[in-house]
Amino acid sequence: MAGKRDVYSGIPWEHVPGDQVRAHPKGKLNAALWLIAAYLLLSGGAKVWILAGQSVPIWVLVLGGILPFITGLGLIARMPMSIILAVVLAGVGAYSFLQGLRAAATPLVLVDGLIAFGILGYLLEGERPNFIYRHRFRKYSALTQGAPERLQSDPTTKDMQDV
Repeated sequence: MAGKRDVYSGIPWEHVPGDQVRAHPKGKLNAALWLIAAYLLLSGGAKVWILAGQSVPIWVLVLGGILPFITGLGLIARMPMSIILAVVLAGVGAYSFLQGLRAAATPLVLVDGLIAFGILGYLLEGERPNFIYRHRFRKYSALTQGAPERLQSDPTTKDMQDV
């Protein structure tokens, strides 16, 4: 069931039921997603450990440490809600980044904010994350329907080739 076209490429999205995604070999986490999840779990755990020893408001502990940890767990569990948590995490990262620029924070805070946006970019635009978490993939064969024969034989335009 073809969906709306991608805003940037014009390629239509093909939606897939969640149970088929989980059963498909490409519905498993790849190395990049495992690396992102490990980073979120480790950084979230470290932030909780550091912030728990200080007298910080509870919302700082939740948004700064618990949110990355829960987002990492959600990515491992292949929960679609983890994409929304990653958006919130990037917003918190942007806030921390801008506050860090103003208050001369440590470079770790600035790097963490940039990493959060890199993670968000991959989760929103990557082929595999779109398939796993949003249950859709770009239907590249729509590019070649009605196209000359030389384009139809191009292996780079096949559906799900490099997801």
